[in-house]
This record gives sequence, C-alpha cells and structure tokens, in this order.
Amino acid sequence: MGDKQAKLVVTEPVSFMYETRKVEAVGSAEALRSIALYPAVADEVIEVNFVPGQLVEAGKVLIKLDNRRQKNAVKRAELTLKDAQRTLDRLITSHAQGAVPISELDLARTQRDLAEVALEEAIVDLDDRFIKAPFDGVVGITDIEVGDRINEQTLITTLDHRSKLYINFKAPEAALPVLMNAPDVTLEPWSDREASIKAEIAQIDSRINEADRTLRARALLDNSADKFRPGMSFRVNLSIKGDRYAAIPEAALLWGATGAYIWLAESGKAKRVDVNVHQRLRGAILVSGAISEGDTLIAEGVQRLRNGQAITTELVGGPANE
Repeated sequence: MGDKQAKLVVTEPVSFMYETRKVEAVGSAEALRSIALYPAVADEVIEVNFVPGQLVEAGKVLIKLDNRRQKNAVKRAELTLKDAQRTLDRLITSHAQGAVPISELDLARTQRDLAEVALEEAIVDLDDRFIKAPFDGVVGITDIEVGDRINEQTLITTLDHRSKLYINFKAPEAALPVLMNAPDVTLEPWSDREASIKAEIAQIDSRINEADRTLRARALLDNSADKFRPGMSFRVNLSIKGDRYAAIPEAALLWGATGAYIWLAESGKAKRVDVNVHQRLRGAILVSGAISEGDTLIAEGVQRLRNGQAITTELVGGPANE
C-alpha cells in the first residue's frame, strides 16, 4: 500500500505515570492534650492567677483557695510527728537497757508511723487548695472571681496543649489500604481553602464501625505557629503512589465489543492493543496492556483504523481527507 493510501495520524511516545489512590474526608481539630479543670475540694477563691488565652507552664497555680485551716493542720501534724519520733527514740534507748518491754516499743513505732501518715494527708489536703496546670498549654475563658465559693462541680477553665493538633476524621472501609501505607496527607482548613498543609497519619482505629462502615483515624498537624484552634474543620486529602501505567490522552481510547483498546504505530502500520482502564485523570487515562517503554501511541486519527493499516504522520500531496 503506497503512501497516498496511508492513513494520516498524529502520534506521540507512550508516557507512563504512577496511579494515585486518593481518599477525601472532613476532619475536626482536637488539641494534643485537652482537659476541663475542676477543683478537688470546695472552698473560697482567694487568688485567680491567669487570664483567658494565656500560655501557662505545667505546675503553675491557676486558682488558690482559702487554705488557712489546712496550713494549721500541716503544722499540727508536723508537731505530732516530732513528738512521736522523740518518744520512739527514748523508748529505743530504754529498751536497749532493758527498762521497757518490746510491746511498748512496738506501740511507739506504730504511733510514729501513724503520725507520718497524718502529715502526708494534711499536705495533700493543703495541696488541693492550689489548682495547678497539669501540663503546658493555653487556658480558656473562666467565670471564676476572687471571693467566689466553688465546689467539685464548678468548671474553672479549659487547658489545651495545641502546639500540635489531632485532625479526627472518618474514612470509608475501602480506604484502609491507603491509610495503612503511610499516605501523603494534606489538610485544607475550611476558613482558608487556598491553604494546603502537610500532615501525617498518627492513629488508626482497630476496628471498622459496623453501623456506617467507616474507620476512625487521626492526622497530626504541626501547629507551632498557633494558627489553628481545636474544633476547626479541615478537608483531609490522602494519597499514595500505586502501580505504574501507560498514560494516554482521552481521545486515544476506544471501545469495542471486547472492551477498551488503543492503537500503536509499529513499522508504519497501525496495531490494535486491548487495554484495561485503571484511573481517569484530568486530560489523561491510565491503562495497562501489551504496552512497553518506547512504544508510539496513535493519539489522533484513530477513527476507522484497521489492524495492520498503513499510517503516516506527514501530509502527502496536500491536505488529507479522513
């Protein structure tokens, strides 16, 4: 068959791309550590040592309650312990000289031990009058003022350690392979959809929810700049690199009785190759079949081609009519 009878086509080298498996979800931010602070005892507030939004260190006294009785109780317990220890020391000496029986010495030792316990209890009771931050974090709003009388049910404030945030989300059951293969994670806050923030999967639940067939997971977001807050919503995008496939233009893919196929150019002739479609991308389709590196794809002019038909990529004798 001569060149004048050859079919005019447009060809391009076959390119290969990795399949990208993606999962999208909506997540909600949660502080790495977050608590609501309540007092351990009921009493009158004599000091409030923080303002809402303040960054506090672990151990800082946030609220101080009236502790006069507890201070006196500690002093009394200390005196009782010293007296019990002196009595025990005296009886130890007397017992060594045979002046007192062992039973009297044992009783004195018990009294000394009980005095130690009483002192420890008094110290704990005094310490309960100081409400402290259990970890570094930012305190929330409080309604407590000096002079208020509070009890164990009174909310003092909240404390959030938010230098890092958990982004809690639910993914469909089918997303488990993606979650288990260290996917790339990007987060888009709903308040700024133009932002794209890198994160990582921190936790995956141990079971699928049978009611909605979803899996709970957590991404970890670096919030050292303190830009985001617990409770904020994020769009969660997960992706992993899959297998490598041929990437073809949409116009090059045809369908026949046996399924999808493409045309390759081989030694100046058209060759039909059946393919399997794996993923549709914007402007390209990933397919597999008898396709190798270096093959030439017929990208345009594929209509009414026949297997083994002569093809050309050059105009011969003026414009070609297809």
